[in-house]
Amino acid sequence: MNIVKNNYKSTIIVVLLSFLLLSSCDKPNPSLTTTPSDDVSSNSSADIINGTYEDRISNMADTGITVNYEDKTEKETAYYDQSAPLGSAAHPLSTSQSEYVEILTFEQPSQYGDAYLIKAGEATIAIDFGHPSNYRFSDNSLYSDLLKMKYSEYLTSSHLDLLIVTHPHSDHYGGYSALKSVTSSIGMIVDYGYYASSAESYRRNLRDYYVNLGTTYHRVYDMVNHQNGGLERTYITSELFIDWLDTGYYSAEYEDGPTVDDANVTSLAGILAYRDFSFFFSGDLQDNPDGYGGTGGLGETSLVNLNQDKSAIFHNVTMMKAAHHASSKANNDNLLNILEPKLVTISAGAPESDIEYNGKTGVCAGHPHLQALSRFLTQRFKRAVPKVYLNFVNGTTSFVTDGYEKVYVKGSPLKMSYQGSSSYGSIERTYGSTTDMYNDIRSTSWALVCHGL
Repeated sequence: MNIVKNNYKSTIIVVLLSFLLLSSCDKPNPSLTTTPSDDVSSNSSADIINGTYEDRISNMADTGITVNYEDKTEKETAYYDQSAPLGSAAHPLSTSQSEYVEILTFEQPSQYGDAYLIKAGEATIAIDFGHPSNYRFSDNSLYSDLLKMKYSEYLTSSHLDLLIVTHPHSDHYGGYSALKSVTSSIGMIVDYGYYASSAESYRRNLRDYYVNLGTTYHRVYDMVNHQNGGLERTYITSELFIDWLDTGYYSAEYEDGPTVDDANVTSLAGILAYRDFSFFFSGDLQDNPDGYGGTGGLGETSLVNLNQDKSAIFHNVTMMKAAHHASSKANNDNLLNILEPKLVTISAGAPESDIEYNGKTGVCAGHPHLQALSRFLTQRFKRAVPKVYLNFVNGTTSFVTDGYEKVYVKGSPLKMSYQGSSSYGSIERTYGSTTDMYNDIRSTSWALVCHGL
């Protein structure tokens, strides 16, 4: 009788152990089985910035996008050599190792606006810093407070490894004072590289300030032309690097100023690579031959023409930052047919409700434009329809991947209220809403009301 009982107990233990082992092998993402509600905090204690990959994605949603080996750019291998040029494979900006890369796009307090922060281990990159720091969100909080909080969370020892400033428009460089207030050192700065009277405050108060502290500075023209110590590829870590792409509109000399009056056309462009993952970014690059009452140019077309034979670096990407806040003049088919992005992130602030354009008002009349959305969301001869995320719908948004498998996403409660109308109806969203914070653009009420998507 005791033998039977013991066998029975042993069987139960084996079954329980088997169940636990199976459960540990298949860790479901909680966010896939729950629906976010409007009272979710933007600073959830589950956000473990410096934890393991599993920690970081534990409360994120699966975008459904998988990293593809065709997106990969091959890295160089080299022994570490501190005497080698800074940013080369032998002397990366950081010796940090990482399990994943995170791309963070900050919600903006006014129409337009770009501010991205990228982190891999302890290595960090900032691409632009958005609107002026004194701008306020609808909830009356300062934009600078959001920047300071996030920079403080993500920057290790108040150090930024690489700062990229794409072009001299205030919705891209305006937040420099917030960055400066929490950043004690910067390893390297790469910017558009020409005299722009509107942005000399950035140059004097941020770029020159850190250069005097020992920061290495390069103009993007020097990077693509291998001049003055510039390298066409910059290694942030041994696994994370950027290939700078020539657009034909970079200034040869700083004092010459921009090559055309439309500064958007002069935006720098590059592709960031991490393992098999790749990410295209380009400021406000666009095709605008007539300019805005001055001289313009074909920035995207020139980019394609100059790089289309460089398939080793200019190829399919996993993810793309939409240029010029998804303007009708940007993100054209000639570029998209080469990049074939599977995931697109759009940074655009919510416009004032009284803006009118083409029979639409408010957010329906602003960026992103329907022409650009249609190019993203229509399946062409070569490419599949990507997932598209917009940060005035999703709030400040993070994308995380280990560079081999899936891409995860998390939005935060909105700090901007918005409203608008079109022939499809009207919409009003108060700040604090998290209804759409995990959804790609086709699943949002904004897309339905504004564009009938």
